[in-house]
Amino acid sequence: MKQKITSAINKFELNLSGKTVLTEAATGNYVVTPIIGALAGANVYAYTRNSKYGTVTEVKNQTLKLADEFSISNDITIIDNLELAPLSEINIVTNTGFIRPINNSLIDKLNPNCVIPLMWEPWEFRPQEIDIDACIKKGIKIYGTNESDPRLKTMDYLGFIVVYWLLEKKISPFSGNILIVGTKNFTDPIYNTLNKLSYKAIAQNDYNESININEVNCIIVAEYKSDRMIIGGPGAYIQKNEVKDQLIIHISGNIDLTGYSNCVPNSPKPYPYMSFTTDFIDNKAVIDLHTAGLKVAEGMLAANNRNLLGIDYKEFMESNYPALAFNDKKYW
Repeated sequence: MKQKITSAINKFELNLSGKTVLTEAATGNYVVTPIIGALAGANVYAYTRNSKYGTVTEVKNQTLKLADEFSISNDITIIDNLELAPLSEINIVTNTGFIRPINNSLIDKLNPNCVIPLMWEPWEFRPQEIDIDACIKKGIKIYGTNESDPRLKTMDYLGFIVVYWLLEKKISPFSGNILIVGTKNFTDPIYNTLNKLSYKAIAQNDYNESININEVNCIIVAEYKSDRMIIGGPGAYIQKNEVKDQLIIHISGNIDLTGYSNCVPNSPKPYPYMSFTTDFIDNKAVIDLHTAGLKVAEGMLAANNRNLLGIDYKEFMESNYPALAFNDKKYW
């Protein structure tokens, strides 16, 4: 993990010297975000709370253990109350885990020159996580991270998650006949990976077209944009009584497989959450993504200093940083 973090900071030339960052302190692969910020020169406040992933004490121990390996413990303050952070002095707030929801009560206390990187692409935006209109009214910029940036290739990890489970379940390119159902942003990279490995696979993005699953031995559900029931009872795209013994691999999407056992995971996450995020297959995915997200924040601060607006702001960000703007011009 140490080598991957250092490599990511160098790859994106991340420099947050003199900046103050509010992010989350978390466990597992998500322990890295405050470490990345501090290594890039920032003064970091990392907010945490007790959760199913670990206690506040466990989070502190994991974070500070990794910080000690880089000798940056003094640059990270772990807090369990947001009021303990100097909110009016914060330059960057990351839209990550425990920080959410970023609502009006928090936004009111932030500086108008503060910026919020989404840490993923704008089409994945969930309104319940950020009061985006309150941010714009305050003057706080929000930009997404371009996950197709050649330094990232975040979506490509989805294909390897699927391959992992196919091989774990003894479905090789010699026996696999795969149906991928979902949003094109997810199905394309999965299909491309399977195709390169000579799996027989088709991707289905149009729910108005019927599909025959009789010859399919694996169905991959990878829907993020639509809450359409993909597999389930009446009204679902695929009726669950049509599913015999096919392996179901759930990445994301609305499914009801009550009583069906041949599914990974056994208890799929409810829509719109992902059962498997990209770091499942390699923690480099989240390290690179969060480093890129912080680089987007660095860019927004630079654009603010240049007093850029509208299309000039958007072009500056997307030309010089791994950034993506919302489609709506009012957010540029």
